[in-house]
Amino acid sequence: MMLPHCGALVAQAIARRLAEAMTDQQMSANALARKSGVNRQVIANVLNGTVWPDMLTVVDLEGALGVMLWPDHLEWKIPVTGAVAAMGELVIAAAPSS
Repeated sequence: MMLPHCGALVAQAIARRLAEAMTDQQMSANALARKSGVNRQVIANVLNGTVWPDMLTVVDLEGALGVMLWPDHLEWKIPVTGAVAAMGELVIAAAPSS
């Protein structure tokens, strides 16, 4: 079984939150592009999952929509790297201690 990549899970969560926020605010991709300064095609690509948005794009979209798009992924079950990952095990990620 192939485990999902954590980055892909984050990108999918951002796309879902983006779509929800646009629907809730009745905002088109064109209107969001004008308000955020993010190219309309980039917005469409993020929504379709064909690109992973960079941090600056997420920040611009969050600012324009007034909502957080970045998920709280620290509590997710994410794949472990190395030998444990080869065995198909998942772990709960913990926030780094200071």
